[in-house]
Amino acid sequence: MNCTACGKEIYPGSRFCSNCGQAVVAQPFQPVKSRLYRPRNGRMIAGVCAGFSQAYGWDIVPVRILLAVFVFLGCGTPILAYIIAWIVMPDEPYFIPAQPYTHPVAQPAPPSSQQPST
Repeated sequence: MNCTACGKEIYPGSRFCSNCGQAVVAQPFQPVKSRLYRPRNGRMIAGVCAGFSQAYGWDIVPVRILLAVFVFLGCGTPILAYIIAWIVMPDEPYFIPAQPYTHPVAQPAPPSSQQPST
């Protein structure tokens, strides 16, 4: 976040700008909206349970256990719902970093200023 008066970066949680002293206006809180995706990692079969657990902030294990119980007690209807969710839910988009990773370049050591004694 930057100061509206001088443009200098403000540290999170600051009430005043350390550069110009301007009072910081709090940004309105906007909750993060998570879309329903089938993740690319952590799938067991198709990633439907993992997608629901990530979208709603649930633990994955109870979601999978609950689905297994519903499959045994539901006479096939949960299997049909799982297949429909598999078709309808899109895959998670690939993550492409904004800046590619570059290896740090080792800088040569400066020459020693000591003269060898003769």
